[in-house]
Amino acid sequence: MGSKINKGGAPKGNNNAGKSKRLSSMLQERLAERAEEKQLMDVLLDKALEGDLPSIKEVFDRVDGKARQSVEVEANVFTKRLDELSDEQLLEIARSGK
Repeated sequence: MGSKINKGGAPKGNNNAGKSKRLSSMLQERLAERAEEKQLMDVLLDKALEGDLPSIKEVFDRVDGKARQSVEVEANVFTKRLDELSDEQLLEIARSGK
């Protein structure tokens, strides 16, 4: 069985979102104290304009937001209640595993 998923999409117990928020907060505090934020943005943009793919991705992630990931889920869903199935149908389901 798979792990349970929170509404935000991460498995329960995943602390990465909290870590990311703390890191972002720490960075914002440090950058607010220093005038280096513009320099960092300039370096990132320069690298992106030079064709550095990770920098290009980072710029677009910041401007447009990160692309959503899609997840394919395969599930067996009964359209009938089990008590409506015949013994033969139940045996076939048990044999096929579907």
